[in-house]
Amino acid sequence: MNGDWTEIRYKIPVRYLDVTASIAEMCVSGGIYVEDYSDIDRYISDFSADELVSDELMELAGDRDNAIVHIYISPEDNPAEAMLFMSERLKAAGVEFQAETGTVREEDWANNWKQYFKPLPVGQKLIVVPSWGNDVPAELSDRIQIVMDPGMAFGSGQHDTTRLCLEMIESHLKAGDRVLDVGTGSGILAIGALKLGAGEATGIDIDPLSVRISAENAAASGYTDKFKAICGDLAADVDGKFDIIVANIVADIVIKLIPDTVRLLAEGGTLILSGIITERRKDVEKALDGSGYRLKDSKERGGWCALAVGR
Repeated sequence: MNGDWTEIRYKIPVRYLDVTASIAEMCVSGGIYVEDYSDIDRYISDFSADELVSDELMELAGDRDNAIVHIYISPEDNPAEAMLFMSERLKAAGVEFQAETGTVREEDWANNWKQYFKPLPVGQKLIVVPSWGNDVPAELSDRIQIVMDPGMAFGSGQHDTTRLCLEMIESHLKAGDRVLDVGTGSGILAIGALKLGAGEATGIDIDPLSVRISAENAAASGYTDKFKAICGDLAADVDGKFDIIVANIVADIVIKLIPDTVRLLAEGGTLILSGIITERRKDVEKALDGSGYRLKDSKERGGWCALAVGR
């Protein structure tokens, strides 16, 4: 159904971003969008700003101390109820916030953010290129391109955890490997693995929209026969053996996933996990140790970590 969605914007100090985003994800089913420019200087430090980020975004990035969490309420739902629910939980968590509302067309929500993304280098070999504008700077033209149209699915390559996972895949994948991407979103990790030489990839997501978008992105990259998209709950709905299993989801879900990976990971294979805030790393490592995993590699960036383990 197309129509006017309600947008509620919560302006908060950056230190409250994680708790606000977590509360927002529990409060609404229409998705959230976060504006956080606090560390944009770090992202562009190795390149000139005009190569990676538009002038419009640099203007928006003037406020480095505050973030804005946008939540979207569908025409069928009650925005006043969602706003009350969200605001009460923010107050209970001690979050300082300012809230304002507006309306947005569904098609605008899906498309307006595209103007802010430019080609983004990842690791030593890859560059993530938006499908709506793929002019790659000459000095990056020798990188392997992952052409993405995330749509409303998670995974544009901008988030630290996505980039950490792609770097881990680049480090640990061997030619011909079978890859399982749990919580595939846009399919960016599975497609990145195929670009790096994986023999086949399976992406699973509980969201039917993500399943469709990941399949479309894989087909656009020429991987119709090598990529399989499944709608299901974590890895419980998957069979077979995989040389690489990657999951970029929150720590609690990662911990829940670990037992299923034991039956799915091939001998000598690598399990790559991210979406883990550094404060929860020890909890995840404890669960991994309990399932017989041992650490192979780890990376941290921006308060997030990624772990590569084997049995």
